[in-house]
Amino acid sequence: MNLKDRQVPAGVWALLLLMAASGCGRGFEPRDFANPEALFRGALQEYQQGKMANAVLGFERLTLDLSTRDLLLAPTYYYLALSHEKQQEYLLAAQSFSRLLDAFPSDTLAPRAMLGEGRAYQSLWRRPDLDADYGLKAINTLRVLLTAYPDTPEAVDATERIAALEDALAKKDYDIGLHYLKTRKAYDSSIIYFRDVVETYPSTPTARLAWLGILEAFRARKWTEEAQETCDELRRRYPSDAEVRDACGVGVGADTLATLPTPPPA
Repeated sequence: MNLKDRQVPAGVWALLLLMAASGCGRGFEPRDFANPEALFRGALQEYQQGKMANAVLGFERLTLDLSTRDLLLAPTYYYLALSHEKQQEYLLAAQSFSRLLDAFPSDTLAPRAMLGEGRAYQSLWRRPDLDADYGLKAINTLRVLLTAYPDTPEAVDATERIAALEDALAKKDYDIGLHYLKTRKAYDSSIIYFRDVVETYPSTPTARLAWLGILEAFRARKWTEEAQETCDELRRRYPSDAEVRDACGVGVGADTLATLPTPPPA
């Protein structure tokens, strides 16, 4: 029997036609596109459809094919970085964002790229109790953003991320100080770590806990004068805090006494 005499079901014909239309299932191939503009559109479509591996393939090819002055290169770096970020390839994302910043510091995408670089380093710092290198890189990158692009929406996001990162760093030192205070009864060592928190990260929520830790350590050492000065500082910084009132009471401290009017002579 000849092939033309065979009865092929309609569903099979539809499948064969679909395979032919899609290049027999070859998938996304950068070499199939006629020029860089077409490849960029194709890679962007893959990104928008959530096909990040294909998007990376296309955008990475473009970084090799485009000249350093091509207007498509900046968005290519940007979407390549976003594609890596979507795949949780944070170090590759940070590197791609950095390539955009190095090549196009004045581009309109530059603030987004700097925020993306800081965000990628922040994502790499998965364990605040361990090496803080990526956390510090994130903070440094985001602080540069505040200086270079202060009047942008990205600066607002960067400020919030810096606050969260600094509090994570503060908690790292606070936890060490707490270990020395509670477990090892090494009060001098605990004071060193608590002081590092209140001096380096004074505006973080953890700073209040560190001040209370300092107070507890001073009292454990029976350093009455230092404990009183710490209570004065706690009242000044956190005047309505219930935990501070419990620890220090509501009495008048030395700082307050100094501001009271001189009493009249007897």
